[in-house]
Amino acid sequence: MLPLVQFVPELNLNLDPDSGILGAGGGDLIIISMDEINGEIAKVEAAADELMNSLDPNSAPLGSFPGREGNFVIAGKLTNMVYGFIIGLFLIMAAMPLLMAMGVL
Repeated sequence: MLPLVQFVPELNLNLDPDSGILGAGGGDLIIISMDEINGEIAKVEAAADELMNSLDPNSAPLGSFPGREGNFVIAGKLTNMVYGFIIGLFLIMAAMPLLMAMGVL
C-alpha cells in the first residue's frame, strides 16, 4: 500500500496511487463534488481516444454519422493528389526555361 500523495495541499486533496482516486484527505475534512472534474476528464479521455483512433485510416471520426468509416483514407488520397499536382506543376514550370534553352519547346 503506497502512501497518499498530497495533490492540492491547500484543499487537502489527496491522490491514492493504487486506485487512482482523488479525494479529501485527513485533518480538516472538506467534501468536494468531483462530478464536474470527472466530466472534464471524460472529455479529455475521449479526445485522447479519438487521437489514437485517427492513426487507423479505416476508423470513423468521433462525431461523425454512422457508415463514415474510411474517411481518413479518402482524405489522405485527395491530399496526396493535390500535393502531387502542385509539385508536378512546379517542376514543369521550373523545367520550362531549361527546355526552351535546349530547343525542345
